[in-house]
Amino acid sequence: MSAEDASFNSWIKEYRPDENSINSQISYYDKGELLGMLLDLEIRRRSNNAKSLDDVMRMLYNDFFKKNRNYTPADFQKVCETAAGSSLEDFFAHYVRGTDELPYNQVLPAAGLEIQQAGVPIEQVNHVGDIIRSSYLGAELEDSGEFVLVKNVRAGSPAYEQGLNAKDLIIAINGERANTKRLIALLGSKRPSDVIRLTVFRNDDLRTLDIKLGNRIAVDYRIVQLPAHTEQQKRIYDSWMRQEGLQ
Repeated sequence: MSAEDASFNSWIKEYRPDENSINSQISYYDKGELLGMLLDLEIRRRSNNAKSLDDVMRMLYNDFFKKNRNYTPADFQKVCETAAGSSLEDFFAHYVRGTDELPYNQVLPAAGLEIQQAGVPIEQVNHVGDIIRSSYLGAELEDSGEFVLVKNVRAGSPAYEQGLNAKDLIIAINGERANTKRLIALLGSKRPSDVIRLTVFRNDDLRTLDIKLGNRIAVDYRIVQLPAHTEQQKRIYDSWMRQEGLQ
């Protein structure tokens, strides 16, 4: 789902989540903040740091709010393009109206920055063999009386691919009585590709699932400064961090 669709559908679905919301919806708050950051830097880069997203907001305030006018998504894009001094159609088509992965390391270098995991750009991280990885199930769990309730299961995860469903009640782990604390501790002690046996109730039917755990990178994301900076990168970084020009 695109950020634009998520915003449009917010009153229909966002505030009435169900067990599949994790796979069918996104937070337009979270993605909107990231888009705002990238759009701000893109405007600064294209305008040689003469304009920013702050200028866009001032233009919208003066040209629409003060004149008691509403503005459309197309109006917002046009004002952004005025500030940037060039077309932003690709940015809006791919990342606002579209669902492409956000172009962090195409935009962040405008301020001499890069997003990394384990010391390498995020685009390269899956090609590095010695990065620490932890075992991964892919289900959100909570205690439910004497059992463990599966709140949701992320699409594409080991849990999803191997038969665990939202609303399943896990009653045993490897033959022992289940609770959330014990299950989380067990997952933390396992390695990727280890197999765990879950005994679950699903609609009052008893089932046993042998799930081979997946893996995920156990290293946080970091935004770091690139080793070399141009004068423009320095100017953009300094003004961006200090937010010069705010009124």
